[in-house]
Amino acid sequence: MRCNFAAMLVLLLGMPSVLPADELPAELTEEWHGVTFVQIRAGEFTMGSDETAVDLAKAGIDIPDALPVDDERPAHRVRLSAFRIGKYEVTRGQFRIFVEMSGYRTEAEKDPKGGWGVNRQKQMPEQHPRYNWTNSGYPQTDDHPVGNVSWNDALAYCRWMTTEYQKRGKTITCRLPTEAEWEYACRAGSTTRFATGDAALSLNGFANLRDASFAAEYPNQNYNQFPAFSFNDGAVFTTVAGKYKANAFGLHDMHGNVWEWCGDWYDKKYYSSSPGTDPQGPQTGSSRVLRGSSWDYLLLGARCSDRSNDLPSYRSDNTGFRVVLR
Repeated sequence: MRCNFAAMLVLLLGMPSVLPADELPAELTEEWHGVTFVQIRAGEFTMGSDETAVDLAKAGIDIPDALPVDDERPAHRVRLSAFRIGKYEVTRGQFRIFVEMSGYRTEAEKDPKGGWGVNRQKQMPEQHPRYNWTNSGYPQTDDHPVGNVSWNDALAYCRWMTTEYQKRGKTITCRLPTEAEWEYACRAGSTTRFATGDAALSLNGFANLRDASFAAEYPNQNYNQFPAFSFNDGAVFTTVAGKYKANAFGLHDMHGNVWEWCGDWYDKKYYSSSPGTDPQGPQTGSSRVLRGSSWDYLLLGARCSDRSNDLPSYRSDNTGFRVVLR
């Protein structure tokens, strides 16, 4: 996954578009596991971005370690069928229900190396057996998004939910969102870099990112080279799901908090041959798609079009997921 550094310039405030109350998507909360789903209507949008590294640099969006952005090209039209997606990222409490009902053990728990967390005394991330979905090295409650879950762990959760629906006589499939569904849900009708606008400061109040509170907690970082966001989002690490404003579809934390696994294999050239209707991603690959950025990542990753990826076994305290029903 991309390194945890941020870079930005102070830009003009951009304002998000908001749907009228009578046009907001319908919601459904499943009482037995507490997940609230939002109904997303079928639609069409432009996926990806044709912006170059030079374009982003002019906008104050630095690209550390010469990370490529050409995997977001070409921008292309995509048509999607209707689907239901989690209003929030799956929380620790919701994941706990799965673990207690199924007896599942995550990869971080089974692997002697453990997961990744924050050593606050050393002011650095580290991998250690003590880190897993119950412990990331900093205070969390069951209302925070679950972290330290691999793609494989997230898939196991989805399979469990599907089985539970079947037990209740419902022919419903729970799965991870496709990359196209995720971006469509993130954009929520917008065509800008962020669902809130093109400007970085438009994310203030909508996202938990590497901000002024992070800089106060970790004063020894190289902020001259990688400055944090200028605003204070009120959370150094993860925060409770739904603390910040929702996008125009009523979805929270599509920008920041934790990275979110998608169902697709990753291929940097996939957009050149991607189907125009309900793309499912490549048939094979070595890594899975991650979207949305996190509490400790930079401006580049918070864009709607940003594509990250990692091995299906990868887990970290800044990596979680949300689910889709079809």
